[in-house]
Order: sequence, then C-alpha cells, then structure tokens
Amino acid sequence: MKALLLLLLFISTLQADHVRWQGDFEKAREEAVKEKKELMVLLITSECSECMTMLRTTFMNQKYIAYINQHYVAVLVKKNQKQSYPIELLYTLEYPALFFLDTQEIYTKEALFGYITPAILEKHLQEHL
Repeated sequence: MKALLLLLLFISTLQADHVRWQGDFEKAREEAVKEKKELMVLLITSECSECMTMLRTTFMNQKYIAYINQHYVAVLVKKNQKQSYPIELLYTLEYPALFFLDTQEIYTKEALFGYITPAILEKHLQEHL
C-alpha cells in the first residue's frame, strides 16, 4: 500500500494542477512559518480506497488548487505513520479527515470528515475567505 501511495503522489506531480503534498508534518510546519501560510492536513488510512479516489478527484485539476497551494502548506498523513504529527490535536476515528491549522497548531476552519467532494471543499474554502 505504501508503494501505491508513493506511485499516486508521483503521478500527481506529473499533473499541472494538483495540491503539493508534504509527508512530514514538522517540516511542513516550518515551511508554513517561513512562507507565512497555514497548514492543511489530510489524514488517511492505508485501507481507505475512498481516500485514494479523493486524492485523484478532489485534490487534482480543480479550480481551487492554485488557491490551496498559494495559502496553505498541505500535509498528507497516514494513520500510524512513523513520522510524528500532533496526534492529540488531530485525533479522529473517521477517515479521511481534513484539518486547517495555523502555524501555532490552532484550528482556523472547521475540520471536514469523510469523503470530501470537490463541491464540499470549494464551498468550505469560500465560506472562510
């Protein structure tokens, strides 16, 4: 499954219009501080086929992708991954889960849980502009 995730991320880099995901929360937080951006953290599980579909549909080739890349450092976190992330802050039993945080790890928007369609994410982003 790890190979599938890496392949999916590699394929996504070939696309012109995609979210630029980071895999390390702490490095992403440092980048967000440096670039004065917020964090967008997507939690997934390896057993979640919906998560992979969502990565290909909701986070690629949508009109809001440029906005996300301009205003957020995006982090893709797999449940039980070895690299650390603030699990106590981002605790959930429902996957996928999408969190919006500032660089101090404070929520800036309401989290989204379950399958997130492009329409849901676009509306959520617009509501908080």
